[in-house]
Amino acid sequence: MRAVRGNIFEESLTFKKITSLTIMISQAAALFILIFATQSLIAAEPEPSSVEPNLETILKSTIKQNGMIRESEQDIEIARSQIELARSALFPKASATILAAPMFEVRGDPHNSRTNTGKWGPFLQGSLQVVEPLYSFGMISSYQKAAEGQVEAKTELAQAKRNDVTLMAKEFYYGYLMARDLEALVDELISFLEEATKSVDKAVGEKKSKTPVKPHDLYKLKTTLADLKQKKLYAQTAKKTAEKALNWVSASSFETFDSLNSTVETYDKKSLEQYIELAKKYRPEFKALSAGIKARTALKDAKEAQSYPLVFLGGMITKAWSPVADKQMSIFANDPFNGIQGGLGVGLRFDLEFSRQSAEVHEQEAEIMKLKASESYAIPGIELQVKKAFLELDQAAQGLEIASNRKKLGKKWFISNAMGFSIGITPTKDLMESLEGNGNARKNYIETVYSLNMALAKLSQAVGTEITQLKYQKY
Repeated sequence: MRAVRGNIFEESLTFKKITSLTIMISQAAALFILIFATQSLIAAEPEPSSVEPNLETILKSTIKQNGMIRESEQDIEIARSQIELARSALFPKASATILAAPMFEVRGDPHNSRTNTGKWGPFLQGSLQVVEPLYSFGMISSYQKAAEGQVEAKTELAQAKRNDVTLMAKEFYYGYLMARDLEALVDELISFLEEATKSVDKAVGEKKSKTPVKPHDLYKLKTTLADLKQKKLYAQTAKKTAEKALNWVSASSFETFDSLNSTVETYDKKSLEQYIELAKKYRPEFKALSAGIKARTALKDAKEAQSYPLVFLGGMITKAWSPVADKQMSIFANDPFNGIQGGLGVGLRFDLEFSRQSAEVHEQEAEIMKLKASESYAIPGIELQVKKAFLELDQAAQGLEIASNRKKLGKKWFISNAMGFSIGITPTKDLMESLEGNGNARKNYIETVYSLNMALAKLSQAVGTEITQLKYQKY
């Protein structure tokens, strides 16, 4: 949903703003709800919230319960498991094997033996092998650094997702307030036009009426009134859709949002340079790129270390037993049926797939260059985003002052003509023009409040931290 600019009236008092706002809110909310319908059905139905809804409680609930945010946080847990996997390479690797099989009788010694296939018995064999890495030329430690960098990158990307979803929640929130305020404006105009229509209808039928009205004035009033009633239906649909969208994005079940107030968020105004510095400090994409480059560099070092041998301490023991085979007493005799073997020593393990190793190193080098290329355009791009949001905020802040004065003037104009109309000295045409001017002025003020709040929301997302007085990031 984006602020839609344009005249509120299509013809006379027809509200373009209400129509376009309704369509955009309805389409955006319906699209998001459709995309994540499966997720919503699978998740447990939230209990009705007993907390009074306001922007802070909605944002807290969004950060804590929104499925998209929780999904991105699970990527962090997956990355953490990679750290444990890398650390496990430092510990001994052990494997045990137990074999049980039937065998026929074997008797004799190393010089003479005889077999008896008519007699069978059990054969049992157990073996244990243990390998402890001693030195890997930096391969294991590089894998650990790569996993740690991956955790850092995923953490920052999860924060970026939180910022994006928070902006979405603010869009739904401010969109709801605008739809509700426009609905209230339409209701007020409908109420006035109904009274004016009755008055004109009565005046047309009175030949000696002091009110300068003609039959076509009555037709114009009734046509405008009918059009406003239709626009009210669109505004009601927009408000209800926004309510559903707010509950969806916050994963809550607020029964009503009637208590919400339409106000401009308070904030401390800073210079553009200060906001850019905030972005460099808090914007998670900066940290994610840096952590990603660090992780890929460590992974490249690990792949290069595969060309070197792994120094390890190894041990093994094997024990076999069978009652149908004679045990050989000589240490020089090979006794696979009743013997015990074992040993401990230091060894080298070589990975001789040099072509594969070289290809994996080149792959990681390409990934590093890819991230550096992203960094080269992402940093200026984020600065441009901050500048754009800053200029929109400045424009909206100046526009609010103009809109406030315009609203006051429109009200005075309308009241003056309404009083004149009531005593029969103001033509219907002048009354309609002042009503339209007042409606446009009030609509413009509602629009400007929405634009200012959205400019603050976009700038907060652009710098990576909340710039208003809202308290929701730590709950």
